[in-house]
Amino acid sequence: MALSSVSRFLRCAGMMTVVAAATFASALGADYADGNFALNHISLEAAVKIWRQAAWQDGDFLAQVKLGDIYSNPSDSRYYDPVEAYVWYFIASHNRNGRSRNWDETAAGVIHERGARAFQTQRSILVELTTQQRTEARDRIIYILSCGGAEGYLELGRIAEGPRGHFDSDDDYGGDAGGDGNGGYGDRGGNRRYRSASGNYYGGGGGGDSSGGGDTVLAANDADALTYFHIADAMGSPLGRPYLNTLEGALRATYGDHLVDKQAKAFHYWFPPFEFYPTGDSAGGVPLTDECVPTMERQRALGMAAAIPFDAVRHALYFLGWKGPRAIIQYQASIPDEATGRLTASELVRAIQSAAVDGDAASQNTLGVMYAKGLGVVINYARAEYWFAKAADQRFAAALYHLGVLYKVGPPGIEQDLHKSNDYMTSSAIAGFRPTMNQLGNLLNAAAGEGPRPGQN
Repeated sequence: MALSSVSRFLRCAGMMTVVAAATFASALGADYADGNFALNHISLEAAVKIWRQAAWQDGDFLAQVKLGDIYSNPSDSRYYDPVEAYVWYFIASHNRNGRSRNWDETAAGVIHERGARAFQTQRSILVELTTQQRTEARDRIIYILSCGGAEGYLELGRIAEGPRGHFDSDDDYGGDAGGDGNGGYGDRGGNRRYRSASGNYYGGGGGGDSSGGGDTVLAANDADALTYFHIADAMGSPLGRPYLNTLEGALRATYGDHLVDKQAKAFHYWFPPFEFYPTGDSAGGVPLTDECVPTMERQRALGMAAAIPFDAVRHALYFLGWKGPRAIIQYQASIPDEATGRLTASELVRAIQSAAVDGDAASQNTLGVMYAKGLGVVINYARAEYWFAKAADQRFAAALYHLGVLYKVGPPGIEQDLHKSNDYMTSSAIAGFRPTMNQLGNLLNAAAGEGPRPGQN
């Protein structure tokens, strides 16, 4: 294979840092071969960074399998992470592009062998994962695929439909691993089965895992499938609506209209399981990087990040342990990003997100405001409610007030509830939030000037 543009650049440049290698890889479109070149001429860390970008952003099948190999190797404590290994083997096993390309016979044999190994290793790893680790793997997979835009949501929908094992082509790596657990594909608890527009089968009962006896962390779920296909359709995918029409028609015929109509509204307020990809907890401390590419909508929100008060960012960094004049540089190095001493919009947002995730009430309230106003993150009132509630649980006065406002107004995704609103407003005044105290004082002064009402002494 001829060296790609990234490999040629690295050869000319000589020794480079991991950050610099990753920067050029991202700009020039790195692939699996570029990671091999980085491995041989720079370091494994530089290679992993390139492979993560290729696997995540470009759906590079070979890079996905390679990441599974690296994270499943217990002899290297820097990278060993069985959850991350399962994630990349799972994604590789579902990589339709990797299976559908017009390979010649020799290349097809290599791809099939690696795909079969990924499929089988994924299932072996799953046996060893705890319940908590399985949940973590599920959330990581959803986050990575949701970062793939409309195509990623289509794949999530196909998986949630309850596919025939993992594949529906003649070139299956694992054979038929269907819902009856015996190699065939059976009903999911119902008496009827339907073939969807995506070529997958689903049936009447809806509750179980149709993947052959629990060999996956993503169980079939009709509500999830509807949500993901709705999102893909809303993002402009020409396949989203055909998938929706087929699935909705079958569900209406079997269950009635309730589930279909409910998900037609609920999908607007879906959000990924993480604010950012978790950094991991390998013994060697090498972090897992987040390679999610911002959508146009998110880029627009990042452009508004400058309106976030820097005091809120400074507070978040302080809470995270980064203090003094080198706080920003130390924080950037920990992500890891290039340590410039000046925060980018995405770094600023992530600092507040990190502090919020780690339990800082002030940052949780700030993040709620960001979601409510579209500052650095896309407007999502349901997500704003989530973070205000987290801060309110710690009796953070401003968050109590903001919840009161949300329930009073009832914006999209929030059901108006004046009783809740009054309760939270009162709680914020009791907690010492001055704007609410002033409002309450004005209200009491006005009431005192009106005289007693009928029936009052």
